[in-house]
Amino acid sequence: MRFRLSRKWTFGLLSALTILISVSVHFVAMAQGNNHQGHGESLASTQTLPPLPENLPDWIANTDKNHIYPRRGVYNNDIYNVKPLALDLNAVAVGHAFAYEDLVTGKANELETKTFEKINQVLKNPPQFMPDESSISPTFGRKYGVLEQVFDWTHILHAQTVDVLASTEMTDAEKDAEIKRLYQFYTEKVPYAVTGLPMNMGYLDSQPYSTAFRQKYPKVNGLFWGYHWLQGSMYDVLDGKSLAEQNAAYIGTGKQYREVELYRTDRLFMPMFAEVSPEFSQKFPELSNTFDNLHMLHDMVNDILASDWMTDPQKDQQIQRATWMIMAANHKAMKPGENYGGDGLHDHRFMEGWPGMGLMPEGLGHNHGGSGSMPDAGSEHHH
Repeated sequence: MRFRLSRKWTFGLLSALTILISVSVHFVAMAQGNNHQGHGESLASTQTLPPLPENLPDWIANTDKNHIYPRRGVYNNDIYNVKPLALDLNAVAVGHAFAYEDLVTGKANELETKTFEKINQVLKNPPQFMPDESSISPTFGRKYGVLEQVFDWTHILHAQTVDVLASTEMTDAEKDAEIKRLYQFYTEKVPYAVTGLPMNMGYLDSQPYSTAFRQKYPKVNGLFWGYHWLQGSMYDVLDGKSLAEQNAAYIGTGKQYREVELYRTDRLFMPMFAEVSPEFSQKFPELSNTFDNLHMLHDMVNDILASDWMTDPQKDQQIQRATWMIMAANHKAMKPGENYGGDGLHDHRFMEGWPGMGLMPEGLGHNHGGSGSMPDAGSEHHH
């Protein structure tokens, strides 16, 4: 006998789970953060950093410029049909680039003051067109070329998906079919695809460097998590609605984003797709997990760059490791709900049917049962 949960009930359940789990992660993070406080450079000699995995692909250390392009489509740039959302998304790109450039050019001590104000000015006066992030953060691009390309490739998927949803020339069925084609194109075209498996967010957020950025730069971290709130929320705002309905819906969503979500510093964890766009997450779980995993990679890189106790070579290695941890190529032919060992590199918390709920801190476990099973809070798990 099969049961189908209503979307409203599912949203409530997922939201409750997210809040409960986020609180657990918060206490883990607080304990971890307290261990980091006051040690400064001495941590370099006492903290054990996980080693780089063996047999990494050659491309992961590449610093050459390699511009990548989106799939062709009549819908490209149709997000401008919902112009306030398009402009907000343009400003998001500028903010990330400003912060990364200042982090790697010796201006980290200005992040909460000058950098924050510079980003905030752009958020209030967004550019009319999507900027080229590499031109805003050239030093970061030269130092971490592949990482920038990984970010760009998933950002292209983000952008094209909302372009499809904002198109006025396609039916809902055609939009769903094209989004599936976009995801296939994303996973096959270049090697920079992020996995669509629901990763163990609790594990990814419990590395030796985790929480460093949000502790040192809470205001800027609030902006980044505000971006993630918008990038997650916009899918349910757009999906299945006419253009008039989309524009009407974004009046409230955009106001909440610009006035509230961007300036919150009280979040316990980054916003997750199943929480802010539950209907889209149910329809496209792999896509939603991909975006969650990319956002976690942003957090991990932020934390690494903010960890003064690491040397530059150590930071380079840990960024390569963090990148590989969430790459689709590292999880090829693997299934949700299974732990493949490898020091947490292949630890996928949930089965299909629980999209976006990869957040699972140490101690809560998961169920190895069939598709759609509830996570079992008592199950043991190992990294």
